[in-house]
Amino acid sequence: MPARTRLAKQALIIFAVLFSAFIVARATNDTETPSYELTNSVDLTAGEIATNSRLIGQKLPDLALTSTNGETVSISNLFGKPMIVNVWYSTCEPCRREMPVLASAADRYLNKVRFVGINIKDSANVAKEFADTYGVKFDLLLDTNGQFITTLGIATAPMTLAVSAQGQVIGQVAGEISAEKLDELVKELLK
Repeated sequence: MPARTRLAKQALIIFAVLFSAFIVARATNDTETPSYELTNSVDLTAGEIATNSRLIGQKLPDLALTSTNGETVSISNLFGKPMIVNVWYSTCEPCRREMPVLASAADRYLNKVRFVGINIKDSANVAKEFADTYGVKFDLLLDTNGQFITTLGIATAPMTLAVSAQGQVIGQVAGEISAEKLDELVKELLK
């Protein structure tokens, strides 16, 4: 068989294989757009997306959480000074990106605003290691049984709350917070 005929057959076989793969991929591609129902419920079923409750105007619940040192801390014992409360966990990528911003702001506003991190997934050791990595010096509490996020209707992390000295939420940012937005929240707290 001449070389030219053999080359043409090989090219035809390669084309047929690639074309077949394309047809199979198109046939198995689900072109139907899934529909979702938004819910504030913590108990989700298939086809639902969790959303965060609007917390502005609500008072933080008086719950007992555990510090990374193993001490029980009542949320109401943190009142008396304006607070930035950040809900996070160590493997959350936006949480990782925003933590240096929070650590820096906590240092800048040290005498004016209390910063509190509430970890929703990690052990005390993992939370401490994470804090050390990012230079976090503010209070870290563990929501080990989910009571804080469930009571408030928080469905995503990170979540940052600006809380008055009396414990009332006056600002809320779902998702990664920028330095500019964090400064806005702090300025609102200090009015």
